[in-house]
Amino acid sequence: MTKSCQEIFARASDYLDGTCGAQVAREVRAHLSECARCRGEYDLWRRVQGKLRALPRFQVPPEVALQVRVRISQERHRNLLDRWRVRLDNAVRPLLIPSITGALTAVFFVGLVLGQGIPPVSRRPDVPFELVTPARVWELAPVDFNTGNQQVVVVTFVNANGRATNYKILSGQRSPQLEDQLDRLVYFSLFRPATLFGQPTNGEVVLSFRHITVRG
Repeated sequence: MTKSCQEIFARASDYLDGTCGAQVAREVRAHLSECARCRGEYDLWRRVQGKLRALPRFQVPPEVALQVRVRISQERHRNLLDRWRVRLDNAVRPLLIPSITGALTAVFFVGLVLGQGIPPVSRRPDVPFELVTPARVWELAPVDFNTGNQQVVVVTFVNANGRATNYKILSGQRSPQLEDQLDRLVYFSLFRPATLFGQPTNGEVVLSFRHITVRG
Protein backbone atom coordinates (compact mmCIF):
# COMPACT_ATOMS: atom_id res chain seq x y z
CA MET A 1 0.00 0.00 0.00
CA THR A 2 1.54 3.25 -1.16
CA LYS A 3 1.41 6.56 0.61
CA SER A 4 -1.44 7.69 -1.61
CA CYS A 5 -3.39 4.55 -0.65
CA GLN A 6 -2.88 5.33 3.02
CA GLU A 7 -4.17 8.82 2.49
CA ILE A 8 -7.24 7.46 0.66
CA PHE A 9 -7.96 4.95 3.43
CA ALA A 10 -7.80 7.74 5.96
CA ARG A 11 -10.54 9.54 4.03
CA ALA A 12 -12.53 6.52 2.83
CA SER A 13 -14.84 6.43 5.87
CA ASP A 14 -15.92 10.06 5.36
CA TYR A 15 -16.33 9.40 1.63
CA LEU A 16 -18.46 6.33 2.35
CA ASP A 17 -20.69 8.32 4.74
CA GLY A 18 -20.87 11.28 2.37
CA THR A 19 -19.43 13.73 4.91
CA CYS A 20 -16.21 14.71 3.12
CA GLY A 21 -15.78 17.81 0.96
CA ALA A 22 -16.12 17.95 -2.83
CA GLN A 23 -12.36 18.13 -3.44
CA VAL A 24 -11.70 15.10 -1.21
CA ALA A 25 -14.50 13.17 -2.92
CA ARG A 26 -12.95 13.84 -6.37
CA GLU A 27 -9.52 12.68 -5.16
CA VAL A 28 -10.97 9.45 -3.67
CA ARG A 29 -12.95 8.66 -6.84
CA ALA A 30 -9.92 9.28 -9.01
CA HIS A 31 -7.78 6.95 -6.89
CA LEU A 32 -10.37 4.20 -6.76
CA SER A 33 -10.68 4.28 -10.54
CA GLU A 34 -6.94 3.61 -10.86
CA CYS A 35 -6.18 1.34 -7.82
CA ALA A 36 -7.88 -2.07 -7.90
CA ARG A 37 -6.75 -2.97 -4.39
CA CYS A 38 -8.30 0.11 -2.81
CA ARG A 39 -11.40 -0.30 -4.95
CA GLY A 40 -11.85 -3.85 -3.61
CA GLU A 41 -11.49 -2.68 0.01
CA TYR A 42 -13.93 0.12 -0.62
CA ASP A 43 -16.49 -2.28 -2.13
CA LEU A 44 -16.15 -4.52 0.92
CA TRP A 45 -16.79 -1.57 3.28
CA ARG A 46 -19.84 -0.57 1.22
CA ARG A 47 -21.33 -4.07 1.38
CA VAL A 48 -20.81 -4.22 5.16
CA GLN A 49 -22.46 -0.84 5.49
CA GLY A 50 -25.39 -2.02 3.43
CA LYS A 51 -25.84 -5.15 5.55
CA LEU A 52 -25.74 -3.08 8.75
CA ARG A 53 -28.41 -0.75 7.43
CA ALA A 54 -30.56 -3.75 6.50
CA LEU A 55 -30.63 -5.06 10.06
CA PRO A 56 -33.98 -4.64 11.88
CA ARG A 57 -34.24 -1.78 14.29
CA PHE A 58 -35.39 -2.43 17.83
CA GLN A 59 -37.47 0.11 19.68
CA VAL A 60 -35.89 1.16 22.96
CA PRO A 61 -38.33 1.00 25.91
CA PRO A 62 -39.38 4.48 27.06
CA GLU A 63 -38.07 3.95 30.62
CA VAL A 64 -34.66 2.90 29.29
CA ALA A 65 -34.53 5.88 26.96
CA LEU A 66 -35.40 8.16 29.88
CA GLN A 67 -32.69 6.65 32.05
CA VAL A 68 -30.15 7.11 29.26
CA ARG A 69 -31.12 10.76 28.76
CA VAL A 70 -30.94 11.42 32.51
CA ARG A 71 -27.52 9.78 32.73
CA ILE A 72 -26.25 11.79 29.79
CA SER A 73 -27.57 15.01 31.37
CA GLN A 74 -25.89 14.14 34.69
CA GLU A 75 -22.58 13.46 32.98
CA ARG A 76 -22.75 16.74 31.09
CA HIS A 77 -23.62 18.63 34.29
CA ARG A 78 -20.81 16.94 36.24
CA ASN A 79 -18.30 17.65 33.51
CA LEU A 80 -19.43 21.30 33.49
CA LEU A 81 -18.98 21.54 37.27
CA ASP A 82 -15.56 19.89 37.03
CA ARG A 83 -14.48 22.39 34.39
CA TRP A 84 -15.67 25.34 36.51
CA ARG A 85 -14.03 23.84 39.61
CA VAL A 86 -10.70 23.57 37.79
CA ARG A 87 -10.99 27.15 36.54
CA LEU A 88 -11.87 28.44 40.00
CA ASP A 89 -9.03 26.47 41.60
CA ASN A 90 -6.54 27.84 39.08
CA ALA A 91 -7.79 31.38 39.68
CA VAL A 92 -7.83 31.22 43.49
CA ARG A 93 -4.71 29.15 44.17
CA PRO A 94 -2.22 32.01 43.51
CA LEU A 95 -4.15 34.12 46.05
CA LEU A 96 -4.32 31.43 48.76
CA ILE A 97 -0.59 31.12 49.39
CA PRO A 98 -0.02 34.77 50.39
CA SER A 99 -3.31 34.78 52.35
CA ILE A 100 -2.34 31.69 54.35
CA THR A 101 1.13 33.08 54.96
CA GLY A 102 -0.32 36.35 56.24
CA ALA A 103 -2.81 34.54 58.49
CA LEU A 104 -0.10 32.34 60.02
CA THR A 105 2.09 35.37 60.61
CA ALA A 106 -0.77 37.20 62.35
CA VAL A 107 -1.49 34.19 64.56
CA PHE A 108 2.20 33.95 65.50
CA PHE A 109 2.46 37.59 66.55
CA VAL A 110 -0.86 37.51 68.45
CA GLY A 111 0.32 34.46 70.36
CA LEU A 112 3.61 36.18 71.08
CA VAL A 113 1.89 39.28 72.46
CA LEU A 114 -0.58 37.27 74.53
CA GLY A 115 2.21 35.08 75.84
CA GLN A 116 4.00 38.11 77.23
CA GLY A 117 0.85 39.12 79.12
CA ILE A 118 0.51 35.80 80.97
CA PRO A 119 1.59 36.19 84.60
CA PRO A 120 4.30 33.82 85.82
CA VAL A 121 3.27 30.75 87.74
CA SER A 122 3.52 31.29 91.48
CA ARG A 123 5.06 28.52 93.58
CA ARG A 124 3.61 29.93 96.82
CA PRO A 125 0.57 28.07 98.20
CA ASP A 126 -2.79 29.64 97.66
CA VAL A 127 -4.23 31.51 100.62
CA PRO A 128 -8.04 31.51 100.69
CA PHE A 129 -9.41 35.04 100.70
CA GLU A 130 -12.42 35.53 102.94
CA LEU A 131 -14.48 38.68 103.05
CA VAL A 132 -15.39 38.22 106.74
CA THR A 133 -13.60 36.14 109.43
CA PRO A 134 -14.77 35.75 113.06
CA ALA A 135 -12.69 36.51 116.13
CA ARG A 136 -10.82 33.52 117.63
CA VAL A 137 -9.01 32.63 120.83
CA TRP A 138 -5.27 33.01 120.50
CA GLU A 139 -3.99 32.49 124.04
CA LEU A 140 -5.92 32.10 127.33
CA ALA A 141 -4.61 33.78 130.47
CA PRO A 142 -2.80 31.47 132.97
CA VAL A 143 -5.51 31.66 135.62
CA ASP A 144 -6.94 28.81 137.70
CA PHE A 145 -10.56 28.44 136.64
CA ASN A 146 -12.74 25.57 137.76
CA THR A 147 -16.40 25.43 136.81
CA GLY A 148 -17.18 22.43 138.93
CA ASN A 149 -20.23 20.59 137.64
CA GLN A 150 -21.72 23.65 135.93
CA GLN A 151 -21.44 24.65 132.31
CA VAL A 152 -20.57 28.27 131.80
CA VAL A 153 -21.06 29.91 128.39
CA VAL A 154 -19.67 33.39 127.92
CA VAL A 155 -19.81 35.79 124.98
CA THR A 156 -16.62 37.84 124.86
CA PHE A 157 -16.53 41.14 122.93
CA VAL A 158 -13.15 41.59 121.21
CA ASN A 159 -11.89 44.82 119.62
CA ALA A 160 -9.75 45.27 116.51
CA ASN A 161 -6.56 44.98 118.62
CA GLY A 162 -7.46 41.47 119.84
CA ARG A 163 -8.36 42.54 123.39
CA ALA A 164 -11.55 41.76 125.30
CA THR A 165 -13.60 44.87 126.08
CA ASN A 166 -16.50 43.17 127.83
CA TYR A 167 -18.24 39.84 128.23
CA LYS A 168 -21.70 38.48 128.90
CA ILE A 169 -22.65 35.28 130.74
CA LEU A 170 -25.19 33.32 128.70
CA SER A 171 -25.52 30.32 130.98
CA GLY A 172 -24.20 29.33 134.41
CA GLN A 173 -24.82 30.22 138.05
CA ARG A 174 -23.75 33.83 138.64
CA SER A 175 -21.64 34.52 141.72
CA PRO A 176 -18.98 37.04 142.79
CA GLN A 177 -16.40 34.26 142.73
CA LEU A 178 -17.34 33.22 139.16
CA GLU A 179 -17.27 36.82 137.91
CA ASP A 180 -13.87 37.39 139.52
CA GLN A 181 -12.48 34.32 137.79
CA LEU A 182 -14.03 35.37 134.47
CA ASP A 183 -12.59 38.90 134.79
CA ARG A 184 -9.08 37.57 135.18
CA LEU A 185 -9.54 34.95 132.46
CA VAL A 186 -11.22 37.11 129.79
CA TYR A 187 -9.38 40.41 130.17
CA PHE A 188 -5.92 38.86 130.36
CA SER A 189 -6.41 36.51 127.38
CA LEU A 190 -5.33 37.27 123.82
CA PHE A 191 -7.61 36.95 120.78
CA ARG A 192 -7.30 37.12 117.04
CA PRO A 193 -9.56 39.98 115.94
CA ALA A 194 -12.31 39.55 113.40
CA THR A 195 -11.62 40.86 109.89
CA LEU A 196 -13.76 42.56 107.30
CA PHE A 197 -12.32 42.65 103.76
CA GLY A 198 -8.94 41.82 105.27
CA GLN A 199 -9.01 44.63 107.85
CA PRO A 200 -9.25 43.97 111.65
CA THR A 201 -12.59 44.89 113.22
CA ASN A 202 -14.66 44.27 116.36
CA GLY A 203 -16.06 40.81 116.92
CA GLU A 204 -17.35 38.25 119.38
CA VAL A 205 -16.01 34.96 120.75
CA VAL A 206 -18.18 32.38 122.51
CA LEU A 207 -16.37 30.53 125.32
CA SER A 208 -17.81 27.39 126.92
CA PHE A 209 -16.40 25.85 130.11
CA ARG A 210 -17.46 22.58 131.79
CA HIS A 211 -15.63 20.21 134.08
CA ILE A 212 -12.28 21.72 133.16
CA THR A 213 -9.58 23.59 134.96
CA VAL A 214 -7.57 26.23 133.08
CA ARG A 215 -4.09 26.54 134.59
CA GLY A 216 -1.08 28.55 133.49
